[in-house]
Amino acid sequence: MRADSPAPASAPVSAPSRFWEQLGAEHARDLELIGVEHVKRRQALRYFTWRWRPSALARSEQLRFLLRHTSPMTMVRCAASRVDLSDGAWEEVPWSRRERWAYVLAVRLLWEYARRWDPLGVTALEEPRRGNPLPVTWHGRLISQDLANSALEVSAMARGLNGREPSSILEIGAGYGRLAHALLSAYSSASYTVVDIEPARSISEWYLSNLFPDRDLRFLTPDQAADLADGSVSLALSVSSLQEMTPIQVEGYMHLLDRLVAADGTVYLKQYAEWHNPVDTVTMRFDEHPIPARWKPTFQEVAPVQTSFLQAAWSIPR
Repeated sequence: MRADSPAPASAPVSAPSRFWEQLGAEHARDLELIGVEHVKRRQALRYFTWRWRPSALARSEQLRFLLRHTSPMTMVRCAASRVDLSDGAWEEVPWSRRERWAYVLAVRLLWEYARRWDPLGVTALEEPRRGNPLPVTWHGRLISQDLANSALEVSAMARGLNGREPSSILEIGAGYGRLAHALLSAYSSASYTVVDIEPARSISEWYLSNLFPDRDLRFLTPDQAADLADGSVSLALSVSSLQEMTPIQVEGYMHLLDRLVAADGTVYLKQYAEWHNPVDTVTMRFDEHPIPARWKPTFQEVAPVQTSFLQAAWSIPR
C-alpha cells in the first residue's frame, strides 16, 4: 500500500511492540546465563539463523528451493564431505548428531547457491570467529548461513543502488550485526548506523566495534535516531523486523526513512509477505506497508531461498 503523504511526525518508533519486549527479555536472560561470547549459538537463532530439524526438512520452503537450484553432483559433495559433529565442536548447541548433520548440509547448499549470485564477493569472506559461530566448514573455510543470506541481500541492494556506492548506511533492527558485517566489508568507505532496542543494540555494538574498530559506526535507540539530520543516509534497510511491529510503529519508521534518506538514495526492505504477530495480535502484510508515494520502486520480488519473504527497493527522487 502506498501512502498519499508521509506519516505524521508524531508516529512513534521509540516504544517497541510487545513481541519485541518479550524477545528482548529472552535475549537478556540468555546473556546473563552464558554471556555475549556465544551470541551466534543462542541469540542468532532468534534473529535470522534458521534451525533445520531432520524431521522437518521435507516441509522446509528453504530446502525445497535449494534442492531445485542445486545440481546432483553438488548435492552429493555437500552431503558426503567431512564434518565434525562432536559435542565439543557444538558446545552450547544441544542438538542431536542427525540435526547437526542436517544443518551442515543445508548451510552448504545455501552457500553454493549464494556463491553464484554474489557480485560483490561477500562469500569470499570467512565467517568471523567472534560470537562462536556454529562449526560449519566447506572447502577448508568456516562458513555460515548468516553470511550466505547476507550475500544474497547485499546483491539485491546492489541492484537497488544501480552501481552507486553508499557513503552512509542505516539499518533498522540489525540483530547481532550479520548483515552490517557484509555491507561494511563490501563498501569499505561507508559509515554505518544501527537503530535498535536493547539488548540487540548493545550486542551489535560489541560485535561490529570489534570487527571494525576504525570505521565510523553508530548504535542508536529509536529515540536517538529521531535526532539524525535530514538527508544524511544514502542506503537504508530493514530485514525481517517491520512485520513484528505494530502498524503505527511501521508508519513511524517509514516517515523516519523518508526524512533521513537523501535524494538519489535507496531503501531496501525484506519482510514476510504476511506474518501474524501473536503477542500484539496483529497481522502485517508487505503490500500494506505505508510506502511514501514519492518513493520510486526499483523492484519487488519473492526473495530467493526464503520464499515466504518479499524483497523490494526504492530510489528517492531528487
